Amino acid sequence: MTVSETHSAKQNRQGWVCRCALRQPVIEKTNSSLAISLFILVIFFLSFLLTPGIVASQNNYNNILILLSDNKDVYLDVATTITNSTIKYCRNHGLSCQNSNYDIVHISSYEQQIHKNYKAIITLGTHAAIISGKNIQNITIISALIPKNNVLIQENLKANPNQHFIYLDQPQGHSLALIKALSSRFEDIGIVVDSKDQGTVESLQKAALRLELNLLIEQIFSDEQVGAALNNLLERIDILLTTPDTNIHNKSTVSNILLSTYRKRIPLIGFSSAYVKAGALAAVYSSPEDIAYQVRDNIIAYFSSKQLPLEQQMGKYFSVLFNTDVARSLGFPIKSESKLKSRMMDYIQHDFE
Repeated sequence: MTVSETHSAKQNRQGWVCRCALRQPVIEKTNSSLAISLFILVIFFLSFLLTPGIVASQNNYNNILILLSDNKDVYLDVATTITNSTIKYCRNHGLSCQNSNYDIVHISSYEQQIHKNYKAIITLGTHAAIISGKNIQNITIISALIPKNNVLIQENLKANPNQHFIYLDQPQGHSLALIKALSSRFEDIGIVVDSKDQGTVESLQKAALRLELNLLIEQIFSDEQVGAALNNLLERIDILLTTPDTNIHNKSTVSNILLSTYRKRIPLIGFSSAYVKAGALAAVYSSPEDIAYQVRDNIIAYFSSKQLPLEQQMGKYFSVLFNTDVARSLGFPIKSESKLKSRMMDYIQHDFE
């Protein structure tokens, strides 16, 4: 190889983008020159594969942006769990997502063009879900840590066909499975629902039929009717079930509901850990960690097949909380939360609604 040929090869390695279209290798009809030319071509393709700009571009396409609605610790905890659990799973199974980078950004710091560098976007909380759904197009968005009955979310469900929702709410059948796991003597189950919420009524009736439970439903037309509906139920039921409807269960009504059920010695099943801490006997709910794992599953599904399970998903994973103090007050046997969850799985049979 002459001095000029060596210099040319170095130039090809350093600046192939400019050189490859302007200069073709000269191949003379001799074996030695053919070998030299082949050597140069090998160096050229190796430099192409190892060029930092190309590697960065490929990695950027696999990156994931996590947008937080605010500075609450729960959002950062969920984002961290999503990141760690996804990377671990992808590495263990040799998936391309093991090389992804995760950028965690507060929605207030979001820049309009930043999302173009990402393969998928995760939003945590209602605010981030709405802002991203309106402003980010042609990129898959997975929005989590949002309640299903949020009016703003319901209004924006069809605004972006690439946006998918993972709700905090558990399927209605899970709460009935918890009641079944608690005791066989809970046969007549009462519930107060909004007359407009026929979807909840249908889901409950379907699950009750499957679990052979008797459901007594009081439908109300305004929050002023909650007290009367509750009194009608308490005379006829073994246990009261609640749903995450803020028109029925809110700061102004929860204390009265808990007091009324306690006076009648009727156990109450909540829909959150907060409800149990306030005085409910037990609850099945989606913990932040449960939601993080469901987001992880969606990321893996998207990287594996570029498809997500459903546009709207109820809580797949769940936690159980049992209030021992309330149980003692009601004369109810103390139950193990892990055993309750195990029995629930037998009743649920992975039948997610």
